[in-house]
Amino acid sequence: MTDKKKLEQYQSKLTGCAFGKSESVFQTVADSFEDDLLEVDGLPEDYFNFVVQLFSEAEIYSKPGLWNFLLVLGTEKHKLHAGHYKALSKQIIENYEKYLDRDLCLAVCDFIARNYFFADAMEIFEQLALIESRKPTELQGFVNDGLRILAAEEKRTLDRKASPIQ
Repeated sequence: MTDKKKLEQYQSKLTGCAFGKSESVFQTVADSFEDDLLEVDGLPEDYFNFVVQLFSEAEIYSKPGLWNFLLVLGTEKHKLHAGHYKALSKQIIENYEKYLDRDLCLAVCDFIARNYFFADAMEIFEQLALIESRKPTELQGFVNDGLRILAAEEKRTLDRKASPIQ
């Protein structure tokens, strides 16, 4: 089966699943997506574009489970380049206000903190903080969580650089 056919099937499963079953459907599709990536060098652009598209479509991000795709990207981060990170953050910033799933909001901030360069993450978090301040109270605080994770990641990086190689 071609990559395009697989991605169309994945899209169909994600858009067609019921809200109450979306968590397990998203996990299953994300697992298959990750398996596909294990069989190729790099990250095919059509696969990356598929993920970016998921973060911009209300019929997808309004269902629980999209965060599973951030786990895949985090696992496969060695395949991502600067342009990938920029494109993904652009979609997240453009749509963050409409993300109403708490797990997705937390996963987005966690992903940014653990996978972006410090300065880039800070810039993204500044924008997300403004957006988050307009969201309902129960959907606030995730940027602060991301900032705490980012600070811990930065400290860990600095500690590694300061400690002698053993």
